[in-house]
Amino acid sequence: MAVALTDSSANSSPRSRKSGVLGALRQTGGVQRGMLLIGGVITGIFVLMAILAPWISPYGFNDVTDAAGVRFPRLSTPSAAHWFGTTNGQGADVLSQVIYGSRTALIVVVLAVLMSLIIGVPLGLYSGYRSGWVDRVLVLITDALFAFPSLLLAIVVSIALVGGSSGEGGGILAASISITVIYIPQYFRVVRNATISAKQEPYVEAARAVGASPWTIMRRYLFGNVVQSVPIIATVNAADAILTLAGLGFLGFGIEPSSAAEWGYQLNKARSDFASHIWWTAVFPGLAIVLLVLGLSLIGESLNDVLNPLLRARRLPQVVMPGRLRRKHRSALGAEALPRDDSADAFDGTEQPGGSADGSMDRPYGQGTIGGTR
Repeated sequence: MAVALTDSSANSSPRSRKSGVLGALRQTGGVQRGMLLIGGVITGIFVLMAILAPWISPYGFNDVTDAAGVRFPRLSTPSAAHWFGTTNGQGADVLSQVIYGSRTALIVVVLAVLMSLIIGVPLGLYSGYRSGWVDRVLVLITDALFAFPSLLLAIVVSIALVGGSSGEGGGILAASISITVIYIPQYFRVVRNATISAKQEPYVEAARAVGASPWTIMRRYLFGNVVQSVPIIATVNAADAILTLAGLGFLGFGIEPSSAAEWGYQLNKARSDFASHIWWTAVFPGLAIVLLVLGLSLIGESLNDVLNPLLRARRLPQVVMPGRLRRKHRSALGAEALPRDDSADAFDGTEQPGGSADGSMDRPYGQGTIGGTR
């Protein structure tokens, strides 16, 4: 018994799971690989922009003068000096704000998703395994949070944390916590439901039989089996977090404008420019939001096609045993061991000179039902 448990745990080790994920990604092709490639390229560009923002941005996101002290013109159209133009207020460079906005978005998304994982996954694992009153209380709390509209919940949490204003670190941290509260119930639900199903498996019963503690069972035998869909959810949540952050900034509940550049706040300030046919102050921040959400969504959709076992099972070809083999197994195992399939029995690898039992025309060799096709 102990040997079987050791082998099972070895098969579910992080290295084996990693190789399984990489192996599944290598098997992608066609539309899946194209979606993964396009999404990875788009997301990678924004990640590089965020990391290299101080070096590739022509100016600071709040700068209104160049190195010589010359003030930028207000509402300057896109030109060689200002590729994306300048804003209406103080004349800040739009390109610099877009580049630094990618850094803000990346920091907030990474913090929000990580905190959601750190809180939601262990809670779901513990609640699903232990059950009892703890499970009922946690389900009640997460259901209450899940009932709120996501943006409204983020606004309420943001106001409760900072009251609408904060410093540099507090602004980004407060926005991250506001978004974290939205996604904790999602991870909790998914992991809890998977744990409830997995704890009934024979390998968990065997672990209990040899005296493994609940913490050992959850950490060693359940964790790796209940988090298989978590990477997909994390990618989708990252895309949704971009929209939520932009919504907070657009409504005035996001990050303090003086502490960090944020795309939603830029769109808010560009509303009055549409009446004057000034398009660049809103188009470029909005395009950045659309592209980053598109890139993350493509990655999440392709990962779902690759890692979701249900979708993989649907893509497997259906194999029907030829009639000759079915009759052989039926005679060896008994008439009720295998269900009868008249369509398969009608073809046994040779021509049927007498026709089929229902009087249909003879089928020549090779037109049977192997593989589920005719």
